[in-house]
Amino acid sequence: MRVLLINDNHMPIGGAEQYFFDLKARLKKVPDMKVFSLGFGPQPYRGDDVIVFKGLRSKIAKWLWQIVFHPILYFKIRRHLKKIRPDVIHIHNIKQYSITVLAAIKSYPLVQTIHDYSAVCPTAYNIHKDNLQPCSTGFKWRCCLQHHMKYNFLVYFFLIFTFLIFKKQQKKLIKKFFAPSPLLTDYLTKNHFINATYVPPFINNHRQHSFDEIKPHHFLFVGQFGAHKGIYFLLEEFALAVMKNNRLTLTLAGTGSIENHLRQQVKKLGIAAHISFIGWQNHLEKYYQECTAVIFPSIWMEAFGLVIAEAMMHARAVIGSNRGSPLWLIDDKETGLIINPYQSGDLAEKILVLANDTALAKKLGKNGCAKIERIIDNDRTLNYIIESYQELTIKQNIDLEIRSPRK
Repeated sequence: MRVLLINDNHMPIGGAEQYFFDLKARLKKVPDMKVFSLGFGPQPYRGDDVIVFKGLRSKIAKWLWQIVFHPILYFKIRRHLKKIRPDVIHIHNIKQYSITVLAAIKSYPLVQTIHDYSAVCPTAYNIHKDNLQPCSTGFKWRCCLQHHMKYNFLVYFFLIFTFLIFKKQQKKLIKKFFAPSPLLTDYLTKNHFINATYVPPFINNHRQHSFDEIKPHHFLFVGQFGAHKGIYFLLEEFALAVMKNNRLTLTLAGTGSIENHLRQQVKKLGIAAHISFIGWQNHLEKYYQECTAVIFPSIWMEAFGLVIAEAMMHARAVIGSNRGSPLWLIDDKETGLIINPYQSGDLAEKILVLANDTALAKKLGKNGCAKIERIIDNDRTLNYIIESYQELTIKQNIDLEIRSPRK
């Protein structure tokens, strides 16, 4: 079987991208499986099993080309498809040249993994602005103004326009949808995404759990530096906690366009001596081992939270927000602590609780490890994905036979 994986960002900079490359690596180990990947990056690149087109930098350009057809890119993709000859195409995020990519691949069996709530909300936040609570249905015209969490009205209504156009094509062309959590699967089903199925991401479950290197009062954030990840809220709350415990330290593992502003914010809050920026790290074992707990302060609806799962596999407690899947992964006061990212002082209080009670942090971490090992099975996940590929190709062949005139 020949499989093509497509993701708009062909760089390992976030949870969706990590999953994308992890899936590719696992599929390549399957006998008789040929796996290719296609995406966008800072510079174009061609390899034996990879095609990277030059990506868009401007946010406005990305929005515009989501719904405007790009003929040159279309023919480039079609040319590569003729060489690859995929039996099935597995899409992930396609937020660059969306309509063009779908047009180029529409004749192939298509499956998509939905990595965030952009499938059910134009801003992907899926939060109502009046009470800052999750929307129970996803975007509807009756709650249109409630989803306006960011951007000015002109941009917001343009996003609604692109959202509706793309969703129509998405539902028409893609035959099966995967979602990394039961909650997102439920939202997709409510919004009439046919064949939406819960398929968890992979986790590395061969860890040596140890508390020998743990540093009391030390915490870790892992992820993309973006406002939606709650990074500003984290810094403000950490500054509050430092006022009561001057031994607290925090490592920030990640990168993003707002990094320079974050560094300025750290200085402004007077906590520069307590914060370490270490950039994007492919290997986080050491950092998980050293921390008392991992902080996941996201302010938007999280589809899964791969960082939470990784922390749990390392038997580390997690302080997570009450938005989306953290509520599913974290059992409050059993496998971690839940916080409200819109309530001042809540995160600071939870940081101090674990900093002052290492025994509790260890207990939560052990419980979390047991839970994540119970709910995620890598082999079962991979087998289901492959079976789905096979089902789609069989159905495609049957449809072609039915449409083909008999001789």
